Amino acid sequence: MTHVFEDQLGIISVAAAIDTFLTQYPNNDINKLQIEYEGPFIKYDMVGNDGTYRHTLEINAQTGATMKQHQKPLKTKDQDPIRRQSKALNLTNLLPLAEINQLALNNAQVGQAFQWEMDRAGQRTVWKVEMADPSGTDITEVKVDAQDGTIVQMKLKT
Repeated sequence: MTHVFEDQLGIISVAAAIDTFLTQYPNNDINKLQIEYEGPFIKYDMVGNDGTYRHTLEINAQTGATMKQHQKPLKTKDQDPIRRQSKALNLTNLLPLAEINQLALNNAQVGQAFQWEMDRAGQRTVWKVEMADPSGTDITEVKVDAQDGTIVQMKLKT
């Protein structure tokens, strides 16, 4: 499978970033995956936990190199397996980022996407795509179901 959108951005694929996180932190559930610009480059920012520790990993999206990593003990309430499961992202059958991005752009019909974040919205794993209008004054956030492409929510953030 090609990662056309990631190639256009000049970054490693979402799957490669997930693999990097899970290789570094096996037995973790990933709770957040974000792709964003930081200065002149793009980074992946991921958060997960193994039931005992919360792990954070920042990866340079262009090179795949680890920028920052952090581990801290979970609060007692966050160690609960049911709570842990309710926060875990469903990483099976993910639509390609190119398709998610295009769905968001088609529905919002504004400017350029600049941030993508995979998160939970109730029972769904969603991509939140943030895009700016051409002037950069209005930001639109579109939530797209990560598995089936359904537009879950669209809102203007001013």
